Amino acid sequence: MKIIGISGSPRKENTHYMLKTLLEATGQPFEIINLANSEIHPCNDCRSCHKNFKCIISDDMQEICDKLEKADIIVLGSPTYFANVSGIMKNFFDRTLPLYFSRKLEKKKSILLTSANFKEYIESDENGKCKWHREEEKSAKKCLQTMENYCAIMGLEIIEEIYALHDDGKSKEKELIKLGNTLSNN
Repeated sequence: MKIIGISGSPRKENTHYMLKTLLEATGQPFEIINLANSEIHPCNDCRSCHKNFKCIISDDMQEICDKLEKADIIVLGSPTYFANVSGIMKNFFDRTLPLYFSRKLEKKKSILLTSANFKEYIESDENGKCKWHREEEKSAKKCLQTMENYCAIMGLEIIEEIYALHDDGKSKEKELIKLGNTLSNN
């Protein structure tokens, strides 16, 4: 089984922690591609990929797309930015357009992860609890919804979604390990 983790986080903290914890628990070989360390230019809408299923932009996306094609499971992880995926994750989505036209990701399995943080550093109640818990949860779910839409368009089958709140990816450690162990047994 080949597993690829795509990290849309500019930092190696919560989202990266969630990806790594899940993937290590599978006991399978894996690779995490940190988009922040990759050279990925934005799509220029030249439409070349519509016919030949290749992007004419020369950067790291060609290698990333090759790895995605060979993967059995694709784990997408993005921090929640304004109730959405990060900009580098959105850029990645746009640049996988050749894989949409070729349908090479259809029926592959995917897992979606996000970590959200919404103002708790600024506003807490007298007990130290975040006043913005509901808004943060809504924001995380909207981020997951963006990833769900991407997966539907690409033909990826979502097998699980996990979100962490209050910038605390470690709070989901048991759930991530359990999921990873389940994957290793399939």
